[in-house]
Amino acid sequence: MDIYEEWIRHDVGKVYVQLFDVTLHAYFGQYLLCIHAPTCGYGPALEYNGDLYACDHFVEPGFLLGNIHETHMIELVASPQQRAFGDNKRDRLTRQCQTCDVRALCNGGCPKDRFILSHDGEEGQNYLCAGLYFFFDHVRPTMNIMAQLVQRKQPAAGVMQMVAAADDKRGRNDPCPCKSGKKFKQCHGKA
Repeated sequence: MDIYEEWIRHDVGKVYVQLFDVTLHAYFGQYLLCIHAPTCGYGPALEYNGDLYACDHFVEPGFLLGNIHETHMIELVASPQQRAFGDNKRDRLTRQCQTCDVRALCNGGCPKDRFILSHDGEEGQNYLCAGLYFFFDHVRPTMNIMAQLVQRKQPAAGVMQMVAAADDKRGRNDPCPCKSGKKFKQCHGKA
């Protein structure tokens, strides 16, 4: 959060942070990282011997698509097995994920991280869920502003002026908007 709070005040359009960039793209239905895309399977892993696996996080026997010396790689990546692997990311979301208000940004995260129980005891919840939710929920107001700026063909960096104006109205002893629990003057309001 500290990095985002500094970036949103000083560095939009100057410093590029992958998570922030891909989050903004998600507001337009574009998913540049497989971990936040609705489905996956776009990053197969090719081993030295020609074995092709569904994903570099799943180089395990159950996810072996085949060997490129025996079957053309195009056939392997277009196989029903690979399509099912990718669709399972969406189709096996817990009810907690399905009803989450930041689902369109997170999409349950990477399936490799889905190994805890959801709030209602369902298997397959992402163990990073709380942190992902905290981040996506926290950045929502300023990401919405940036998305609106981009839609109007204006630079996203315009958000920095809006954040500065909001900061100018904020009392020095008010809680910092980063939710650190510190006073604004002791956190992101330092001069």
